[in-house]
Amino acid sequence: MFPNDYKTYLTKEVTTNGLSNAFFNGLACWYLIKDKGDMPFWGAHSFGVDILATAFILPWIVTLIIVPLQKIKVRKGKTAPWDNTQPASHMMYYLAQRLPSKLWLNAIVFGLIGMLLFAPTLLLLIFVLGIEVFTAFEYAIFKGVWAGVLAALLTTPMILAGLRKTQFNERSA
Repeated sequence: MFPNDYKTYLTKEVTTNGLSNAFFNGLACWYLIKDKGDMPFWGAHSFGVDILATAFILPWIVTLIIVPLQKIKVRKGKTAPWDNTQPASHMMYYLAQRLPSKLWLNAIVFGLIGMLLFAPTLLLLIFVLGIEVFTAFEYAIFKGVWAGVLAALLTTPMILAGLRKTQFNERSA
């Protein structure tokens, strides 16, 4: 259970981000591959390579959007920053405290988390299930759902990275 201070806000943001990423990634995938035929597990035009690339690029881009938006909300007083100098009250706060302070480093960290943690786990699951080929339609649906889940799972730490109390926030308060 997440602490009540940001629970409603995070629930709304995670839901919005997950659903929008699911829709737009599935739609873009369908548009790009609808005429290409079946997609094998590995090779030049495979879903394995696409999953690895998406697992880095999607969190990288989402970080570059979410973190600055949170900083703007804090600066405008629409959302309160959280004091990352205090002991962590929840595992997600604990993890967010350890993220780098630079935006571009956060984007790389989240991209690497996606590519090195989420993608191999998904590819292993697909391998264990014996899935060797997706039709273009099946893969577009699959990728949309997977991209939405990936974005939703990483949204909370991204938001917390943007809401961290900084010297700038303290000066403007």
